[in-house]
Amino acid sequence: MIDDKQNLSVQIDIQWNDGLASYKDRYFVLKTNFWRDFYPEQLDYQIKRSELNQTLGINYKPGALLQFEISPSNIKTIPINKFDQYYGGSIPVLPTVGRFYPRGMLEDVEDCFKMDNRPFRILDKTDDTLTVDLNHPLGTFPIRLTATITDVFDANQQNGGRCNDIAETITVNGPGLQNLLIDKTFDFTQGMPFSRKIEDDDALFYEAIDSTIPIVDQVSIEQLNQFYSEHLQGKTKILDLMAGPESYLPKTLGDLDVTGLSIKEKDLQSNTALSQFKVHNLNKQPVLPFDDQQFDAVVCAFSVEYMTQPIAVFKEIARILKPGGIFLISFSERFYEKKAIALWDDLHTFERMGIVLEYFRQSDKFENLYSESIRGLIRHEDDPFVNKTVHSCPMFMISGNCKA
Repeated sequence: MIDDKQNLSVQIDIQWNDGLASYKDRYFVLKTNFWRDFYPEQLDYQIKRSELNQTLGINYKPGALLQFEISPSNIKTIPINKFDQYYGGSIPVLPTVGRFYPRGMLEDVEDCFKMDNRPFRILDKTDDTLTVDLNHPLGTFPIRLTATITDVFDANQQNGGRCNDIAETITVNGPGLQNLLIDKTFDFTQGMPFSRKIEDDDALFYEAIDSTIPIVDQVSIEQLNQFYSEHLQGKTKILDLMAGPESYLPKTLGDLDVTGLSIKEKDLQSNTALSQFKVHNLNKQPVLPFDDQQFDAVVCAFSVEYMTQPIAVFKEIARILKPGGIFLISFSERFYEKKAIALWDDLHTFERMGIVLEYFRQSDKFENLYSESIRGLIRHEDDPFVNKTVHSCPMFMISGNCKA
């Protein structure tokens, strides 16, 4: 049993479902303790009576885990001129149905103030009005919380610092922003969402990049390996879409027939996981050079943010997948900003999962949509950047199965 005076590290997963997709956020709370930090109701009681590596499970009713009031009165219809388009600078922001924005953008709206970063969502829009939801994005869903104590530290090892509200730590600044809008799709066609800062030839741009340097650290790659292990069992014929010199496929999956597709032939040649490859530019030609129902799975790591015709690509993925085949997408906070689409750069990190889920939904070819995020891990001690950035790159992963 855990001693009340001990320090501990805890892995906490929260899971929910909105009827359109299933969601999971995993957060690692490191070196927490009972004398300083506050735990959610029920978890506080159970974790003090648990042991190292024991997993606890608690079901919370809608709103019970949150620090904000959840109320129908928080859904309001306001004049559109109450939305401050110049809140973030000199370039106007057009309010978009489905998007989340900081409450500080709303002027003269009850319970909103200028520097308020709490998110609200636009549910509907007319020429004159906005319907906005000020509730927490997780507020209407039952939440399944599981917690596992991953490490226990000596009781004499006290850590100073401010008190932490664990419920707040795991539910603010992200979780829920990936939720799909239930009764309508996210309109991401306004402006020039698929433009890039550099529209020069993609092949020339990527040829100048050293792809052998991973975009994320080793701990993040290990999390992606685990994600693949869980979702690719029994899948033997795989397409690595927009492949690099590494496919991140774990050796535990056994013998695989992996085809690589990329704009950069040098990367494909150096990727030892590939059985064969094709050089192909998806942004110029989204039609894939493969027969129908050819693959058991398609993986796309750290590349979806560069797609300029994503819906067309997703429909093509569905064409070449066998019925029930899976499409797995992963990304992190790090990417080549000059080649990422403008929409990607404009979205909150968790909203990026939402836009990928929208790609799945608006292609109308996939089911069993799922998103997973992993945050709070520490880099390995031998990581060359551990002294600059202690935390590992967060990972965001999305999947869908091809409809029969």
